[in-house]
Amino acid sequence: MKRNDMKPENPKTRNKRRIYWTIAIICLIYGGITFLMFVFSLYFNHARTQFNPPPYISNISNVPSTYGMAKQAVIFRPMSHILPTIISILTFIGSLVSIGAGISLLKLVREKETKELKREVIDSMIMPDEKIVIMELEKNNGALTQSELVRNTGLSKVKVHRIVKRLESLEIVKKYPYGITNKIKLEKFLEE
Repeated sequence: MKRNDMKPENPKTRNKRRIYWTIAIICLIYGGITFLMFVFSLYFNHARTQFNPPPYISNISNVPSTYGMAKQAVIFRPMSHILPTIISILTFIGSLVSIGAGISLLKLVREKETKELKREVIDSMIMPDEKIVIMELEKNNGALTQSELVRNTGLSKVKVHRIVKRLESLEIVKKYPYGITNKIKLEKFLEE
């Protein structure tokens, strides 16, 4: 097939894909930044409560009293550690949600691109009569009996049998025994 014969990509689809990629990347960046903020806040909250003055400071007359007042302020305000803890927890949850949203959005976009690519490859490989059979299957929720395909497409039994056999070898359809005929089903990626 010549390159000029291929159908061009829809600009709306391309713009939508760019928007989804941009949003996913922004979610991942935001999640990474908030996770770093969580780590820093956790470190500074923990380091602040673990501060002990070096022994040489106790020799200076006015420093121990300052440290003593700060220590008493922490003792008299037990709620002072709750707010930073809540902020740290919320930051951590926000980072996980943002990273999860970014990853799931990337996964959805990749799956959609893969399905579109498979569809384009299949469209370039199949013959016009095979397209008729696939379109008939798509009209009927992805499954018909082989005798219904013969009746609906107007093709001969032999022709439908050969088409089904070729589509089955390309893994586009699956054939299952169904009474005295066969049930033909489209693969999942073509049904959507």
